[in-house]
Amino acid sequence: MIRNLVILDKNGRSLLSANFGECHSFGDNEAMVSGFVSAIFSFSKMLSTDSVNEIGLGALSFMLLSQGDLMFALSADDGADEANKSKLHQIVNLFISRYGSVVPENDEDLDTMAFHTFPQYLVKQGILKPNCGKYDECADCENSKKALPLEELTRQLGSEHTT
Repeated sequence: MIRNLVILDKNGRSLLSANFGECHSFGDNEAMVSGFVSAIFSFSKMLSTDSVNEIGLGALSFMLLSQGDLMFALSADDGADEANKSKLHQIVNLFISRYGSVVPENDEDLDTMAFHTFPQYLVKQGILKPNCGKYDECADCENSKKALPLEELTRQLGSEHTT
């Protein structure tokens, strides 16, 4: 299942971070998620590769795609990598067509409110599925306490590349 969608600008700032899998699967630290995705793209550029397309972290896969000054990351845990890559391309095209004129060219005035309806649009179009929707409040859901271990994953990635 596709769990998360993250869209960053060229400076690594989050334009959108949305959950589609377990509630709060990125936890409460969106800045860490944005930094993680931004660091992956920066690392790939530093190594002079065209781009990083996919990273596997245990059962979780990150599909990555850059388009112009935007970076898109989709996380999934269903093993349907080709289908998810296709969905990511579709999401990128839809985002660019809907919001290409709204994304600021300069570093000033970053207003992400314009993008907040995009996840619901993707659900209505049948591209992504919504969170479980079993509870009125996420606090009632046992998944609200689960989170991806991003701090541990970041630490592991850092130690692998320094040895």
